[in-house]
Amino acid sequence: MASYEHCGMVPGLRPAAKRKAMRARELDFHSSSRIAPLPEYKPMFDVHLQHLWVNPRIRMTMQTAGFLDEEGKPVDVDAHRRKLYVIEQELAQADAVERHRAMDKERKIQEMMSISKRQEAHHQHIEQVRAVREGRRQRREAAAAAFGATTGSRSASSLPAIGVGPDDQARMAATFS
Repeated sequence: MASYEHCGMVPGLRPAAKRKAMRARELDFHSSSRIAPLPEYKPMFDVHLQHLWVNPRIRMTMQTAGFLDEEGKPVDVDAHRRKLYVIEQELAQADAVERHRAMDKERKIQEMMSISKRQEAHHQHIEQVRAVREGRRQRREAAAAAFGATTGSRSASSLPAIGVGPDDQARMAATFS
């Protein structure tokens, strides 16, 4: 039997013919048909099955399952699924946009908080620097007041001239004034 399954015959359909003449006839048979898809059959839209959808029990079952609408007309389930898929995708996209918006809002709040903390730290630093400078200035003025009370001003004109006595110093001051 294996010797007869040659020349493009499909195995397993039926055994090849045993007579030589019949086998020759089968081998000479050629069909010009091509493989083509069958047209899609939608029983819900078949005119000859409309009488089924009139039965109240079947109608209730089909409406519960979602194959019939409220008016009793058949629903294209594939088109309905595609529509639901599109709606589902739009909802997912809207959720993602809302999630990103919330994340951006949270990020801006965090940025504003960090900026305000930086500004507060900067103002504290400026205040500390001002306090240190003010303290130094007050100490310097206090030291100058204490030093100035005992010896006078610290300017160069108040220093005694080198090699000049106190009498000569008074005479020089009178001549330059």
